[in-house]
Amino acid sequence: MNVKLRVLSAGVLFFIGGQALLAQKKTNDTIPEKTKEIDEVVVVAFGSQKKQSIAGSVAKIDAKELANAQTSNVVTSLSGKVGGVQITTNSGQPGDPPQVRFRGLGSLSSSNNPLYVVDGMPFGGNINALNNNDIESITFLKDASANALYGSRGANGVVMITTKKGKKGKMNITFDTKFGVNSRAVKEYDLITDPGEFYQVYFERLRVSNVFAGMSYADASADASANLITGPEGLAYNNYNVPNDKLIDPLTGKLNPSAKLLYHDDWNKEMFKPSVRQEYNISLQAGSDKLNTYFSLGYLNDQGFLLNSGFKRFSGRSKVDYQITDKLKVSTSINYTRTDQGAPNSLTGNATYSNLIGWGRNIAPIYPIWARNADGSLKYASYGKMYDFGSMGNPNGMGLARPYGGGLNTYAKAALDQVRNIEDNVSGRASLSWDFYDGFNFTYNFGMDIVNGNYNSYGNNIGGDYYGKTNGQVRTSTSNDQTFNNQQLLSWKKNFGQHNIDILIGHENNDYTSKMLSGTRTNIVIPGGTNVSNGSRFVDLNGYNDVYTTEGYLSRINYGYANKYFVNASYRRDASSVFSPDSRWGNFFGLGGAWMVSNEDFLKGNKIVTSLKLKGSYGEQGNDALYYPDSVSMNHRSYFGWARNYKAYQSQWENIPDANGDVSIVQVYEGNPDIKWETSKNLNTGFELELFNRITIDAEYFQRKVNDLLFNFPLAPSTGTSFITRNIGNMQNTGFELNISADIIKGENFNWTVYGNGTYYKNKVTYLPNSFTSEIFKFEEGKEAYTFNLRKFAGVNATNGNAIWYKDTKDANGNVTGQTTTEVYTDATLYSLDKSANPKYYGGFGTRLGYKGINLSMNFAYQFGGYMYDGNYANMLRSRDSGDITNFHKDIYNTWTPTNTNAALPAVDRVRPNNMSTSDLFLIKSDYISLEDVSVTYDFSKTLLPEGISGVTFGVFATNLALWSKRQGLDPRLNSVGNSLGTNGQATNKYGAQRSISLGLTVKF
Repeated sequence: MNVKLRVLSAGVLFFIGGQALLAQKKTNDTIPEKTKEIDEVVVVAFGSQKKQSIAGSVAKIDAKELANAQTSNVVTSLSGKVGGVQITTNSGQPGDPPQVRFRGLGSLSSSNNPLYVVDGMPFGGNINALNNNDIESITFLKDASANALYGSRGANGVVMITTKKGKKGKMNITFDTKFGVNSRAVKEYDLITDPGEFYQVYFERLRVSNVFAGMSYADASADASANLITGPEGLAYNNYNVPNDKLIDPLTGKLNPSAKLLYHDDWNKEMFKPSVRQEYNISLQAGSDKLNTYFSLGYLNDQGFLLNSGFKRFSGRSKVDYQITDKLKVSTSINYTRTDQGAPNSLTGNATYSNLIGWGRNIAPIYPIWARNADGSLKYASYGKMYDFGSMGNPNGMGLARPYGGGLNTYAKAALDQVRNIEDNVSGRASLSWDFYDGFNFTYNFGMDIVNGNYNSYGNNIGGDYYGKTNGQVRTSTSNDQTFNNQQLLSWKKNFGQHNIDILIGHENNDYTSKMLSGTRTNIVIPGGTNVSNGSRFVDLNGYNDVYTTEGYLSRINYGYANKYFVNASYRRDASSVFSPDSRWGNFFGLGGAWMVSNEDFLKGNKIVTSLKLKGSYGEQGNDALYYPDSVSMNHRSYFGWARNYKAYQSQWENIPDANGDVSIVQVYEGNPDIKWETSKNLNTGFELELFNRITIDAEYFQRKVNDLLFNFPLAPSTGTSFITRNIGNMQNTGFELNISADIIKGENFNWTVYGNGTYYKNKVTYLPNSFTSEIFKFEEGKEAYTFNLRKFAGVNATNGNAIWYKDTKDANGNVTGQTTTEVYTDATLYSLDKSANPKYYGGFGTRLGYKGINLSMNFAYQFGGYMYDGNYANMLRSRDSGDITNFHKDIYNTWTPTNTNAALPAVDRVRPNNMSTSDLFLIKSDYISLEDVSVTYDFSKTLLPEGISGVTFGVFATNLALWSKRQGLDPRLNSVGNSLGTNGQATNKYGAQRSISLGLTVKF
């Protein structure tokens, strides 16, 4: 892995066509051999030729490391490999992006996502449209000095992606393929999976209910046995060959020893199955003194482990650099990608029956996928094995509905329904560079990103969500997103003896438009026909047209003296259409300095300290990426959701027609013309040290202050709208970042390197006029953002199994005088706890070994110090007075019963709905360590290769091999913090991480 940055003696950056090469300036001094192996670093990609030393915080991953990636989104594969940047697999759905956070939380209602820059221009397409094999390097700009020139768009960090280009010399052809198997990476919660065990556990729930209602233990047992299947709270289904009232022995509470299981369908086994992953790429590189070309084709078929999920990608890229004259150069690139994603779980809410992950966790193991006859044999329909939809009658002919998700069957949903997202991505880049006078350069850069999407959702008419009134449903949506970026840059650079100066001024504008049209019909005519015309009943036709523009004026100066002292400064003035004309413009700047101590006479030639640089920077950037609150309801955005709010200063309305065509105008968002830029103020200082030409240490202290936080502030229902956007306060992250790499063994045939990075940070809300609550959090001055606000669990009443919570006692004036306990949930006090959803430590570590062509690489990631609310676990122990009957976590054996009165958990029954209600009982640490990837490759010796083949590499690649967390089934990587949805800091029913194990072959001609 190539994360180290070596900015060693006499380092100078040369920018060419959006890239930067750190070269070694020749001097009369003796330079250690190590310093000649200086890595390529991309710092600022604004096209013209420049040079500077790095004063900011930058980390880079090169093509060699990226070659091992096995994800449909290359950034996902970098988890734990970049200090200060936390990359987590926020969804296992192939094609979905990861969550990327630079040095903690940067906003509350605005975006926390970084800016992606591809070949020097901000990228307006989808990152999953980029072929991993086309990428030369990925560089992360972490502080304001490094990314200040990106102004408003770089406030949450910048991810710079440089694609491969032609190289001077003969044509090189590379063929690369990987073929392997995908499977579920993280074990499910420790659920009850045996039907007989479930009957016993549910019998106990009924018995506990009866005891609480006043029955004797013997009567409670007899009644529970008699009503287990057919009673008011009965299970309806009997999988065994004994009568319903004989299934459980009331004396022992155990399954009748004479009972024989007639059928059992394993939902998780059927819905989550191993699948195939295959990838093929071919590229051509060639170049001469004036012309360099690169061309590639790629195909990926990444099938998911969830039934009928997956991601296909076909990509083609062409890149040409042409030196027209000594002073005039043109560079062009064009990329076309078609992606095809099957995402059956994508349109379902976290708590809905239709959520396939949630269904697999909640459905009791006694309920079948396929309908059965009384003897347990399968029923058949015209389409094959008949699905059991629960409400169509008990398979034993009892006429009772399944008491969970009646009318639904998520296996049938995944098999018969369709959610298919097809996108055509076209990205183009063009740059003209003209050295028109001594030291002066003018560069014009143009970027274009166009995404045309077709999104189809088909719901079958056999059973499920759209059965009954609608008789099936088809929805088709189309979108067209266009991003055009223009840059005009004028630069001047000059050397005066030991003085180096580089000045840049420029102008940039970005225009984004997004159009969508979505229509729905119901009453399916031909089963399986997914075209919208296959529905005979019109339902709706909606659309929108978003427009977003930014404009900026920028300037920068870099100064260096004697290759020892470096200063850079930048200023940028940006305007955004998100804000009203009176608040549209913002001023942002960056200032940094570096001292190459190892270039001083007193350190030159030192064999211990072979490189040392001190650096510091400060800068301010703006953020305008405001999201709608998740509770906003907008029919015209119903398919795509309502993420970005591009006109936040304006109140927004929509018309709702009735059956007669009459229209009601409804306000859906309350605008605020007074909102202004959210400003991120970043301080960074640290050092880069190399010892013995073997050990590199990069240590940094950072402080990230965010002022004028944009937040969707909740309003009282009496106001008519739920939220209004305001600049509500200030927040800061303060922390340390450490990167260490050591070449333990460096030999001709054997090399061994170990490395690690760690980031510690503390988040705090530094200013807030009034505290407020949102979801299960309280935001108040002096505390962390996303501090949990919950009732505190105090234990269990051993006499009756009731849960106990803490409650404040107050005097006549409302002042808190002490604390007591209560068994009444609504009387318990909500406490702002000293626990938040923000982790305190995160990072990664790993090792690389190489021996005579054999290479081994292992990479781990970790996180410690934060908390999350495990609502999934709470639902698996849910106590309620009526409603759904769901499966149980095996911790059900630790709950109170008349024979287990010292249990740590309260009673779970059918009469006490609040015993397992929301409280800190279900808070759990979000700590984890994950084995992210392992690769073993072998480079065949060139002496063994036939003529015409310059290289052959064979390898085994594995991704998402292991996870160690606080609870089996809990994957903290799926825990979002700082998103626009109401799931921050909470366990959700997301598509989990996917394990991939593949064989790979690379052949170079």
